[in-house]
Amino acid sequence: MPKQLESILLLDDNYSTNFIHKKFIAYANCAKNVVDFQSGIDALEYLKIPENPIPELIFIDINMPIMSAWEFLENYSELEREDKDNAVIILLTTSLSPKDEEKAANIGQINGIWLKPLSEEKINAIIQKYFEIND
Repeated sequence: MPKQLESILLLDDNYSTNFIHKKFIAYANCAKNVVDFQSGIDALEYLKIPENPIPELIFIDINMPIMSAWEFLENYSELEREDKDNAVIILLTTSLSPKDEEKAANIGQINGIWLKPLSEEKINAIIQKYFEIND
């Protein structure tokens, strides 16, 4: 079984996508807590509260109305929380655009871009790649 993280954050404007991804995270049994938001603004408000831990793993949909992943990350980098730099940030997309890949490569806080939807196998691969496994 993969290491169980304390917290994962899902940020996708589509409720159904967040619902499905939460189910796969539950099947993978890899997190004690999962928080999800349909708005980058709401996610940032949550993260500004010092009592709310910064999730160890953050999944962000690239294309969202009102606040794109790029805008969210710009605001995220300005959060006055030291622990924010420890989060693994994965962008999610339905198609890998070379523009998005290039833009992501130039933003140091992004750990990877993965195709949607998440699956139990993809989640386990991400956990294994970015977190220590405690057998």
